Amino acid sequence: MGTTTAWVLRTWLRFTLLFALIVGATWLYLGSASGWFWVVTVGAVVAEWYVVRQLAREWSWEARATWWWSA
Repeated sequence: MGTTTAWVLRTWLRFTLLFALIVGATWLYLGSASGWFWVVTVGAVVAEWYVVRQLAREWSWEARATWWWSA
């Protein structure tokens, strides 16, 4: 379970960093006054929400399968 938790945290951190870099690059290129910047920002927030939801689902499936009470 510890390896799954570490994998989930590493994966979450990678995706969060990727989304932050995309939003930061968009901000540098277009500026915050651009409508496209806000579209990219909202898209990154929605993508982050989806990734977190899927990682939580993966972790919970692994928890149900490997914890002591399911043996």
